[in-house]
Amino acid sequence: MTNGPARRVDPPSAAADPGLAPEAPGPSAPPTTRGRTLAVAGLVVSGAFLGSRVLGWVRNLVVLNTFGASAELDAFFAAFRLPDLIFQLVAAGALGSALIPVVAGLLATDSHQRAWRVVSTVANLMLLALAVLAVALSLAAPAIVPAITPGFDAIHTAQTVELTRIMLLGPVFLALGAVATSVLNASGRFAAAAMAPIVYNLAIIGGAVLLGPSLGVQGLAIGVVVGSLGHLLVQLPGLRRLGFRYEPVAALHDDQARQALRLMAPRALGLGAGQITFVVVTSLATMLGTGAVTAFYAAFTLLQVPVGVIGVPLGVVVFPSLARVAAVGREAEFVGLVTRGIRLLLYVMVPIAGLLAILRRQVVTVLFPGLGSVYIELTANALLYFLGGLAAHALIAVLARAFYARQDTRTPVAAAILAVAVNTVLAALLVGPLGLAGIATAIAVAAWLEAVVLVVLLTRRLPSLGLGDIVRVGLEAALATVVASALGLVALYAIDGLIGPHPGPIALVVQSFLVAIAFGAVYVGLSLALRIPELPSMISVMTDLLRRRGRS
Repeated sequence: MTNGPARRVDPPSAAADPGLAPEAPGPSAPPTTRGRTLAVAGLVVSGAFLGSRVLGWVRNLVVLNTFGASAELDAFFAAFRLPDLIFQLVAAGALGSALIPVVAGLLATDSHQRAWRVVSTVANLMLLALAVLAVALSLAAPAIVPAITPGFDAIHTAQTVELTRIMLLGPVFLALGAVATSVLNASGRFAAAAMAPIVYNLAIIGGAVLLGPSLGVQGLAIGVVVGSLGHLLVQLPGLRRLGFRYEPVAALHDDQARQALRLMAPRALGLGAGQITFVVVTSLATMLGTGAVTAFYAAFTLLQVPVGVIGVPLGVVVFPSLARVAAVGREAEFVGLVTRGIRLLLYVMVPIAGLLAILRRQVVTVLFPGLGSVYIELTANALLYFLGGLAAHALIAVLARAFYARQDTRTPVAAAILAVAVNTVLAALLVGPLGLAGIATAIAVAAWLEAVVLVVLLTRRLPSLGLGDIVRVGLEAALATVVASALGLVALYAIDGLIGPHPGPIALVVQSFLVAIAFGAVYVGLSLALRIPELPSMISVMTDLLRRRGRS
C-alpha cells in the first residue's frame, strides 16, 4: 500500500492554486536565484509530502487498529505485491524518469501540441499494456500466489488470490495518474497534483472504516481501487488549466515519443527487479509466523516517511531543472545542483536516522498501538536495522535523477539490479538467524551499495562533482549525530525513570518531544562548532520561504 506522490500544503499556499506553484527556474536564471528558488520549491513540496504522510500515518493507524497484526492483514499486504509489481514495471518511476525530460524539452521550445501527442502516445500504450497484464495475472493468480506465500495456510492463500484480483484494477488508474503528475512536474507546477495522494489515502481509510466491519480486508482492497481512480481524477483540472489535449493516438513515428519509450525500458527493468525482490522478501516474511508480514510493512512504512518528506521531494523539484540545464550543456550548474542536493540530504537524513533509532519503540507504540506489545517490539527492532540505510534511500532518489536528466536510464538501472541481487542473497542468508531484522539489514546494505555505485559512476562522468566535500559533510553529520544520540539516550533513560514502566501515549509523545529537542540542540550546536555550511543555508532558505508566504 503506497502513499503515492504525496504533496500537500494548506491554503493559501501554492498547492491551493496550481498557478501559484513554485516553478523551476529556467536556464536563464542566475545560479544563486536558481538554487534558492529550487530550495524554496523543495520546502513547499516537502510540506506537501509531509501533509500526505501525516494522512498516511492516520491511514496506517486506522488499518492496523482495525485489523491488528492478523493473518487477514498479512494476506492483504501479500496481495498488494502483484498489482504493485505491474505498476512499477509499466509506470511509476519509469514513467517520470522518461517522460519528464522529453516533455520538459518540448514545452521549453513551445512545442505544446507535439508534447501532448507524445504524452497521449505513452498513456495509450501504457494503458493497453496494463490491461493485458492485469487480465493475465488475474487468471494466473491461483497458481502464482501460493508460490509467493509459502507460509500461508489454504484459507489465507485463497483470500490473497481474491484480494489480488480486486486490486489489479488499481495500477491502471494509478499509471494514468502518474502520467498526469509527470506532465505537471515537467511544466514546473509541482503542487498542482497535491490532492492526488490525499484522495488515495482517504479512500483507503474509508474502505477500512466503512467497509471493514462488513467486508473485512476486502473493504480495504476496494478502498485501494477507489483511491487509485480518485488519484487520477483529481489531477485532471490541473491538466486542463495547463492546456493539455488528449489524443487517441499511438504516434510511434514521432522520434520524441520513441525516445520516451526507449528511456522507460531500462528504468522499468530496474524497478521490476526491485519489486521482484520485494516479492521475495515478503515470501520470506510469510514463513516467520502470523503478523510478521504486517510488522515488516509497518517498519518499512516508517522508514519511508523521512524519505518521502525530504528525499523524494528534493528529487521531484530538482529533476526538471537538471533536465533543462543538461539539455543546454551547462555542466557547472548541473554539478552545483547535484552537489547541493547530496550534501543537504546527508546533513538532514543522517541525524533523522539517529533520532528515530533512539525513539523507535516510542514511535511504533504511539503510531501502531493495535499491533500489540509483541509485534510492537518486532516492528521496532526491524525499524532499527532499516534505519541503517535511511540516508542511502534518500540519496538514490536524487542520484538516479541526475542520470535520468542526462537521458541515461541504463546506469542507475544497472546499479539497481546489482543492489537487488545483493539484497535477495543477503535476505535469504540472514532471515534464518535474524528474522525480520535480517531482511531489514539486507535492504539497508543493498541501498548503500546502490548509492555508492551511483556516486562513483557520476563522479567519473563529472570530475568536478566535489566528492571530497560530500564525504566531509557526511562524516561531520555522522560525528554530530553520534554525540547527539549519546546525549539523547541519556535524556531518554532519565525521562523513563519519571514516567514509569507502562507510560500512556501522551507520556510517550512528551518524552519523544523532549528527547528530540535535546538531540536537535546538540546537533545544531555541533554543526555550528564544525562550521557545516548546510545549516546556515537551510536557515536562509526557511527565512526566504516565510517571507514569500508573508508577502502572498
